[in-house]
Amino acid sequence: MTQTKTNTNEKETKMTTSPIRTQQRPMKEDMNQYRRTAVLVGALFLISTATFIVSNVLMTPILGSPNFLAAVADHSQLMIAATLIALIEGTATAGLAVALYPILKRQHPALALGYAGVRIAELAIAAVGFGLGGLLLVTLSATATNGASSETLGTLLIALRHWTLMLVYVYTALGGLMLSYMLLRNRLVPRWLAVLGLIGYPALLLAAVLDMLGIVDTVAGLGLVGLVPGGLFEFILPIWLFAKGFNLTALDRMRVARVSG
Repeated sequence: MTQTKTNTNEKETKMTTSPIRTQQRPMKEDMNQYRRTAVLVGALFLISTATFIVSNVLMTPILGSPNFLAAVADHSQLMIAATLIALIEGTATAGLAVALYPILKRQHPALALGYAGVRIAELAIAAVGFGLGGLLLVTLSATATNGASSETLGTLLIALRHWTLMLVYVYTALGGLMLSYMLLRNRLVPRWLAVLGLIGYPALLLAAVLDMLGIVDTVAGLGLVGLVPGGLFEFILPIWLFAKGFNLTALDRMRVARVSG
C-alpha cells in the first residue's frame, strides 16, 4: 500500500513539474535569442556608422581636389576601397532592419515591414549612387583626357554622389522615425533613448531637405548641427544594446500578447 502511494506521488510530481520545465525552457531560449539579436543589431549599427565615416574620410579629400580626375587616377585603389566600404555601410543598414523584423512585427507588422522596405531601398540607392557612381568615376579618371567633356562628366558623377547622400539621409530619417516610434511604443529601450531618435531623425530629414534646396550645407554650419541628434542616437543605441539588451519585461509582454491574440 505504501509503495503504491509513493508511485502515485511520483507520477503526480512529474505531471506537475514537467509542464513547468517545458514552459521555462522555451522562455529561456527566447531570452537568449533576444540577447543575440540585440548584440547583432548593435554590431550592425556600429558597422554602419563606422564604414560611413571611413568612406567619407577617405573619399572627400580626393573629390575636393581642384583637378579631381587626376586625384582620382592617382588614388584609384583608395577610391575603389572607399566605394566598397560605402556598400558595406548600406548592407549593414539593411541587415539590422531584417534582424529587427521578427521582434517588431509582433506589435506593428505593417510598420515593421515598411521599416525593412525603407532600409532595403536605402541600400539600393547607395549601390547605384555610391557604388556604381564611384566605380564609374575611377574608370573615367583612367581614360579621360583633359577635355571639357571629361571634366563635365566627372562633375556630374560627383554631383550624383552628393544627391545620393541626400537621398540616403532622407531614407535614413524615415526609417529611423519608424524604428524610434516602435521602440517607444513597445518599451524595448528606455523612453529617453527612443525620444532622442524621434528628435534626431526629423532634424536629419529637415537638414537633408534644406540642403537639397540649397539653403544649408550638411557638411558645415546649421546643416551639420541637424545631423548631431540622430548621430547620437545611432551611437548610444548600440552601446545600450551591448550592455543591457532589449527590455525583457516588454519582450515578455509582447510574447504574451501574441499568444493570447
